[in-house]
Amino acid sequence: MQAAIDRPSAVTAVLQRAARAQQFEFGKLVGHPSYRRPVLAQLSPAARSAALTALRAAAALARLVPAERRLPRWRIQQPPTPRVLFRYFVAAATEYQIPWPYLAAIELVETRMGRIHGLSPAGAQGPMQFMPATWAEYGKGSINNQHDAIMAAARFLAANGGRRRIANALFRYNPSDSYVIAVESYAREMRQDERSFYGYYFWQVLYRTVKGTYLLPVGYPRVRAKRLPDRVAG
Repeated sequence: MQAAIDRPSAVTAVLQRAARAQQFEFGKLVGHPSYRRPVLAQLSPAARSAALTALRAAAALARLVPAERRLPRWRIQQPPTPRVLFRYFVAAATEYQIPWPYLAAIELVETRMGRIHGLSPAGAQGPMQFMPATWAEYGKGSINNQHDAIMAAARFLAANGGRRRIANALFRYNPSDSYVIAVESYAREMRQDERSFYGYYFWQVLYRTVKGTYLLPVGYPRVRAKRLPDRVAG
């Protein structure tokens, strides 16, 4: 799976299959700790790095976001193509001197690269999840527009010291140590392996509830959520 993601010549269909299979396998490692040591020992260095990143980020996010009692009132939509989205991240990084993997990691954590359309429990909006007051200060254009939201996130991080201490700026973005750990973990993986961005791009929306983990497909809620097997964690 990791080899397919890291292959520059891989076509979209192959990337998508590899990324989704990887996401589910990582979910099994999260949900079944006894598998971790023997599985990690068999992986290539690149695949082991990706798996450890996923485990570290999942543990952090589990502390931040508890299992919910019911499915969310979101719409799940198709984001721009990975090439277009990557171009937005690089443009924002170039203008505001914030490494693009941090912007990509924020959107991965917040909305699975813009798949999630809906309010957070606190009222944050858009693909980069801005509170309206913060958007009024840093945003230009539409809070729901991918390009505009990514530029605003870079603007926010730069204004809050991100060029010098990115962890501090991430904490200002979302004041949670667990959030910072998750974002920095994914960003570090993308900084050392740029191709991992394409794997993360195709990850789907998995939602953890007290009854189990659900896949929210593109088209949800018109398309029904799918309950995943036990021991697969979101």
